[in-house]
Parts: sequence; structure tokens; C-alpha cells
Amino acid sequence: MTPSFIVHDLQNSFGPAILAEQPTKDAIPTVWVSPDKVNDVLFHLKNKIDKPYKMLYDLTAIDERARTIRQDQPASDFTVVYHLLSFGRNEDIRIKVPLQGENPSLPSITKLWQNANWYEREAWDLFGIRFNGHPHLSRILMPPTWEGHPLRKDHPARATEMGQFRMPEDRMDTEQQALKFKPEDWGMSPARDGVDHLFLNLGPQHPGTHGLLRLI
Repeated sequence: MTPSFIVHDLQNSFGPAILAEQPTKDAIPTVWVSPDKVNDVLFHLKNKIDKPYKMLYDLTAIDERARTIRQDQPASDFTVVYHLLSFGRNEDIRIKVPLQGENPSLPSITKLWQNANWYEREAWDLFGIRFNGHPHLSRILMPPTWEGHPLRKDHPARATEMGQFRMPEDRMDTEQQALKFKPEDWGMSPARDGVDHLFLNLGPQHPGTHGLLRLI
């Protein structure tokens, strides 16, 4: 089964929902898919074809609002990219979804791939792309009180572009409250007889993070 077969299969199965095929330097088949059909396409690739793409290798996003050269690609303010891997054929495929507007959204694929949970949270945290139906769409890298989405092109890129940072006592209290773990937010019982929650901090931070990292 060749990569071109996969593209032809998608075109035959989903017709106009397959918006374009994009040539790439790495030769990975890259297909643009309509937002309203992307979950159907992903389900098809995972479950309906011979030697399917069982692994969600990556899920990320791109802010393309400043891009002027699109090379026959669909218009897109934000693009969500799904990278899938087939073990049976040792081949990859890349699905790209164009989104419009300042508040883009897509259906969550956490029921199709559980590891999409953290990927979708990251895309929400850094790009502001909402994944409808996600079990707990919350920030995963930035503090819960952070304003904005740092990988958007219009977000300040340097501290010098922002006001001087201050931490008055009232804000300190707010930040500390935001850091508290709430079991009910994660589908856990807040408390029950004979059971308590143990907070385990993993660290210190790894030098490869180039900054502070706290894992709980």
C-alpha cells in the first residue's frame, strides 16, 4: 500500500472534504481536511483501512495569520496538524485542518486516542484552540492564571514588550489558590473515609527545560 494509495482512498471515501494534498520535503503524505469531517477521516485511518494508522504520533498547531504565501494551500488562520503512524507499513501520514477566526475550535479526539488528551491541552494552552468534548481542557504548561496564549503571533515575545512584573500580596494569594489541586476537576472524589491525597513533587527541574519546571 503506497502513500499515493492512501491519498486516493481518502479522496474516494470523503470527496470534497479532502481539500488539498500538500507536497512536502520529507515525502510524508500530507492532506488538508475539512474541519467538520476530520474526526471521520481520523477514525477511517485508524480503523477502516488495511494496515491502519494506529498511533497518534503528534498533534500540534500553527498560527498562520501572518503568512502570505500559501502555495495552493487552503486559507487558514490557525492550522491543527495530526501526525499518524502505521506500524504495519512503517509509514506516516499528516492531516492538516484549516481553522478561521480568533476563537477556533475542533471536536476532541480523546475518545479515539487517549494520548490526545495532553496534546489538545497544549494546543489550547499555547494557541487558544478549543477542543470540544475534551474531558478537562485546561492549561498544561502555563500557570492557570496566565492571560493569553503564548504561541500566538500577537502575544508579546519578550518581557520588554510587557509591563513590569509585580506580585503584591493580594495577587500572591490568588496565585497560591490557583495552584491548589482540586480532585473533583479530574473526576476524583475530594475525600472519603480513610483516604487522603498525597502530593508528590518530582524534581528538581531538568536543565534541558531551560527554566523552572514543577511536576506534581
